Amino acid sequence: MRHITDTRHPIKIWTDDIEASAEQQLRNLASLPFIHSHVAAMPDVHWGMGATVGSVLATKGAIVPAAVGVDIGCFRGDTKVPLLDGTQARMDELATRPEPFWVYSVDRHLRIVPGRATAMQTRKDASLVRIVVSGGDEIVCTPDHEFMLYDGSYRQAQALRFNDSLMPLYRRWQTRDGYESASTGKGFGSQTHLLVWEAIHGPPPAGHVIHHVNHSHFDNRPENLVAMSAGAHSRYHRETGHSFDNADPAFQAVRRAGCAARARDSAKRRAMAEVGRANIRRYMETRPAHFRAAVAGNGRRGAPYLAKFNVSPRACDECGAVLRNPGALVWHRRRLHASNHKVVSVTALDERADVYCLQVEEHHNFALVAGVFVHNCGMCAVRLSLTANDLPDDLKAVRAQIERDVPVGFAEHSDQRMPFKTTDQAGLLQGFATLRDKHPGIRQHNDGKVWRQVGTLGGGNHFIEVCLDEQSRVWVMLHSGSRNIGKVIADYFITRAKEGMQARGIKLPDVDLAWLDDGTRDFDEYVAAVHWAQDYALENRRTMLRLVLGALARHLPPFEATEEAINCHHNYVAREEHFGEQVIVTRKGAIRARAGDLGIIPGSMGTRSFIVRGKGSADSFHSCSHGAGRRMSRGQAKRSLTLRDLADQTAGVECRKDADVLDEAPGAYKDVDVVMANQRDLVDVVHTLKQVLCVKG
Repeated sequence: MRHITDTRHPIKIWTDDIEASAEQQLRNLASLPFIHSHVAAMPDVHWGMGATVGSVLATKGAIVPAAVGVDIGCFRGDTKVPLLDGTQARMDELATRPEPFWVYSVDRHLRIVPGRATAMQTRKDASLVRIVVSGGDEIVCTPDHEFMLYDGSYRQAQALRFNDSLMPLYRRWQTRDGYESASTGKGFGSQTHLLVWEAIHGPPPAGHVIHHVNHSHFDNRPENLVAMSAGAHSRYHRETGHSFDNADPAFQAVRRAGCAARARDSAKRRAMAEVGRANIRRYMETRPAHFRAAVAGNGRRGAPYLAKFNVSPRACDECGAVLRNPGALVWHRRRLHASNHKVVSVTALDERADVYCLQVEEHHNFALVAGVFVHNCGMCAVRLSLTANDLPDDLKAVRAQIERDVPVGFAEHSDQRMPFKTTDQAGLLQGFATLRDKHPGIRQHNDGKVWRQVGTLGGGNHFIEVCLDEQSRVWVMLHSGSRNIGKVIADYFITRAKEGMQARGIKLPDVDLAWLDDGTRDFDEYVAAVHWAQDYALENRRTMLRLVLGALARHLPPFEATEEAINCHHNYVAREEHFGEQVIVTRKGAIRARAGDLGIIPGSMGTRSFIVRGKGSADSFHSCSHGAGRRMSRGQAKRSLTLRDLADQTAGVECRKDADVLDEAPGAYKDVDVVMANQRDLVDVVHTLKQVLCVKG
């Protein structure tokens, strides 16, 4: 690490490879009065408009609007999460755990699967909303946190509406031995230990059962499960004494007490009724003569009671409505509460709080104790169930299909073929309407263009790549952002900041370093605007990934998306704690790399990219590079490099090799292996990816 100390605030740089203009920009940043501790520069650092690309600033009381982005939505610390070990824990407590833990997630088929998670504090003093779901549970979170709907899509908390159906987690326990069953109400329910085992290992071998190592049927962590033959399992329990004696009076007393307690809970009572019905059916099928003798005359004795029951009012356990008879109650439940959780209300709160979230490594969602699933992050890289052997020798047709389906450069979707459905994104629409109403410069922007650019790549260093990892597995990676509307918003507020500096007579070493003071109207509206732009960027990536996977499906064997890497915002603003103080952190061309954070560091086309896990370096303000970093400007690259250079440097990669992408040639970028070596103290490499196809804007 290189240190510069002859400035107002120190500068720490994770490389010696930095051009003079970029170093001067860092010195300008270090001269600002509100810098906290020091300025950090990642190993991909290079000159940028306004502020250095690869710089990380921690500031107190002000923000320099040279980067666009805010952190992900989160939950108040007292929000509880059910764990696969049979316990539940608060998010603020989980954030103190040094090791990952297991949560309930759902896969792309909406089946219950285990999710390996870590927790962290993500914001200080955040605004909050309260979500009340049917059954009375309350969830307090930031307005932007995304809830999974019953169809598997996501919607922000602030955009949820009365009676929206959320993806539920249903958990039931067997009366006899305590085995838990879990489902989402979509036909994939099973005993939880079997769901967990099958998600990792596939179906148990024939004649085998899944055994809980510590004899606790509530502990369904993968490491507590082993497969045993049925005979060996039975012998083990007889020898160890961990088996049930159903005739034992003490056992029967405990069982009856448990049944009585569960009968007082409407959900558990319904579960008991299901068990009872199954037992009765089995009795009827195995002992029909005994059954007929036992029920002889029941109709005559029960008729008066049944007639009275059929006309008696019944209250709904979900919403309290009183229906005129049981039949009406059944219809009411099917119509309003059919096997999912409903939104009762969404209320903005006056209080503010520190908030937390989980990072779930593969499935990127998790369940709350309230029984609903929520998102933890977007995606911009996904591993497919394909290997290199599944790819054709010539990928030219695949690239052409992607370029037909995903507009690049200045292109956009037509009104007739626009993949983004505005009716599904009420919160995004309302947020843009609010921006236009408040800010004349943004109001002049073309509304139709905003929505036609959802699902488009753009230009510059934006890309779509098909890669192979160290095991020759196929990945799709993409890099894009908030498109033209993001630039419009940034330019608008940079101009507002410059006007403010001029009005106050403040002289700056670089006019682009104009700032907005915390607590002012401009500051608050800037944060709200970039918050909206980040949501827009997330939707753009989601839509684009869907289009890319659709394009691949037309040319490759059938596949599934099996593993995701987190979405990496590399222009980022967040309230965080560093060196014991609350500060505003701005990452321009850098990504967050707290301990356990997953991230993506792409190299140039023709080199390598990396999936990484952060180490939480204090000196870097928990950050790392967002790529290799340019060593040539675009103009210099076009003057210095030739088409032969481009062809040689991208050999083996299906990509454009013409003059329009010469400025993106690998020779225009730093050596990504050197960049990675320079940040060994910032991240660990999880996967190394080699590009085989690249689409550039």
